Amino acid sequence: MSKNSKIWVTVLLVGMLISLLALGSVSAQTNGSLRFYGNGSGDIDRVKISIDNPAKAADIGGNFTIEFFMRAVSGENGSGSCTTGDAGWTNGNIIIDRDIFGPGDNGDFGISVFGGGGVIAFGVSRGNSGATVCGTTNVIDGNWHHIAATRNQSNGLLSLYVDGVLNGTVTGPTGDVSYRDGRSTSWPNDPFIVFGAEKHDFAPQYPSYSGWLDEVRISTNIRYTSTFSVPTTAFTTDANTVGLYHFDEGTGDTINDSSGTGSHGVRRYGGNPAGPVWSTDTPLTGGGPVNTPTFTPTFTPTPGPLCIENNVNTLYMFPKELLSPLLTQGVCNAQEAA
Repeated sequence: MSKNSKIWVTVLLVGMLISLLALGSVSAQTNGSLRFYGNGSGDIDRVKISIDNPAKAADIGGNFTIEFFMRAVSGENGSGSCTTGDAGWTNGNIIIDRDIFGPGDNGDFGISVFGGGGVIAFGVSRGNSGATVCGTTNVIDGNWHHIAATRNQSNGLLSLYVDGVLNGTVTGPTGDVSYRDGRSTSWPNDPFIVFGAEKHDFAPQYPSYSGWLDEVRISTNIRYTSTFSVPTTAFTTDANTVGLYHFDEGTGDTINDSSGTGSHGVRRYGGNPAGPVWSTDTPLTGGGPVNTPTFTPTFTPTPGPLCIENNVNTLYMFPKELLSPLLTQGVCNAQEAA
């Protein structure tokens, strides 16, 4: 090999190393979360997941589990003491809202946090009956907490877990509480699940949530029936997962559903202070889900000891000597230098 060819190969090796480092930085996505500010007006400072027209898998109503991580600090959620009974949860600072305006029809439900005592509330209504369970653990302490709410369709049992420990139960209505497909309504936000806000912006007595939210998972089974270890890595999807939101996008207004059911959402940004904002504050200690692009290699013959793979707008250059054991003979037809 000539001196010039050796220099060219060295340059290509350096280029290959830089390309591999760049690929690694794209593939390993940083964990993130969303920071809400409790702006309860204007249809902003929230995430909206459409569940009807067309119907979406995230429209749960039988057995279900809703779980997430939250972090809130003292003084930002000003609701009073937790209230039980039908729709009692709506008086707290609302974190998850699948309410409909007026009587419960097929059904509605939601999760909130009350500033007085810092406890979580979870409630379900159907028709003119409903129940709310109030937790006992103060979660407005500046720390991350895992919240899980489960519902049994056949007996109406509502269970609330905080950091893997049962925090309260109550018996609510039985039967299907999903959003009725094709339901007519004069309230445009009825057919949505909303994160971080009271979906209708109806009145100050139904306040929105201020704090961080991460790893929301919606499931069609009862995942927890006793004390459990709180996960430290990102949730993964399975046959019972119908909504999974990592909030790892870090930019833009699209909220991706990683469950595979297509129940994607939209970030509605605004308010003063404006939210929700992307945050790197997260409860996860392990690596998050790795979003690795699926490559379809296309090797292009070129003169000299070089093969080119052009994928996802990145040019990767490799010396033929390194790739030749992996390539079909004839794909790289470079001529060896003398």
